[in-house]
Amino acid sequence: MSNFRLLKLLCLTGLLALTLSSLFACAAPATSYKPSGLPGSIAFSSNRDNNIHIYTINPDGTDIRSTSSDNRTVDGLPRWSPDGSKIAFSSNQSGNYQIWTMNADGSDRRKLTDLKGRSALPRWSPDGSKIAFTSEVLSTEGDVYLELFVMNADGGDVRQLTDGSTWPVHEEPAPAGDTHSHGGRLVLNSVPTWSPDSSKILFASNRGGDAISPTLYIMNADGSDQRNFGLLIGVDGSEPDWSPVTNQIVCVRGTAAKGDIWVIDASSPFPTLTARKITENIHDNRNPVWSPDGTQIVFVSDANVNKDIFIMNADGSDIRRLTDGKSTNLNPAWR
Repeated sequence: MSNFRLLKLLCLTGLLALTLSSLFACAAPATSYKPSGLPGSIAFSSNRDNNIHIYTINPDGTDIRSTSSDNRTVDGLPRWSPDGSKIAFSSNQSGNYQIWTMNADGSDRRKLTDLKGRSALPRWSPDGSKIAFTSEVLSTEGDVYLELFVMNADGGDVRQLTDGSTWPVHEEPAPAGDTHSHGGRLVLNSVPTWSPDSSKILFASNRGGDAISPTLYIMNADGSDQRNFGLLIGVDGSEPDWSPVTNQIVCVRGTAAKGDIWVIDASSPFPTLTARKITENIHDNRNPVWSPDGTQIVFVSDANVNKDIFIMNADGSDIRRLTDGKSTNLNPAWR
């Protein structure tokens, strides 16, 4: 199984039929854009050096830099710390994929987790004190679950928050080659994102019974009070990102072949009624993340055949491509 597919299986929630490149995740590259009042930097995963490493790029598409030259390791799924000084990411440097941190230039690499399962998708709390992430959990029968964990920002006090083994999950054959199944059941809790006050964690799960179209759930930061996001009506979606500035949530809805990006008002008691689709084309659009000021969204699209990093306004207007080439570029994060 390729390294791209290993990381894809960890971060995809409910769309396991996608090809590997869809996860790690035609205008010309932008040359004059700057986010409102912030110089900013975007980190992303790319195979442009014949391996998967993390790169940084300015929001105007200039100054692409690699954080590693070590072709023995795979680094991906980056996320900036709230103060912008560090990047949390998943790496196989120690043999198994675990959560690491490093400085923005790739220096001072530190391993934070040492779990049996592969770990990925780190997400810092807005106050910088915690990191939520996804990891595999093996049952005594050898079944595999993707579960949510939380730890201190220095890697201490690792705690499991979800337990998919207790939930009824839609039964259907797992995709060919998929090892992340439980007796033909797909058990997934993944892609955590924090509320602006760091008190709650929003995530995508298939505990509602649909293995292909996950729904959003919310819980307290300690794992208590796990429930549907919103009142009465569930909210379909995967890959959520919660803006600490505008209190809006961006997420992906669609099929295994084509995803679209939607924006939801988190302050509404019925958030699904506020959902607005902001991409409307034939392309596959995924991995949406807010800009630090909440006015822009960075995302991945195959509009230029390859998976590239794009930026658009929060209403879906003024789409601009940042990366251009033959490589696959995925999982952007903006500081």
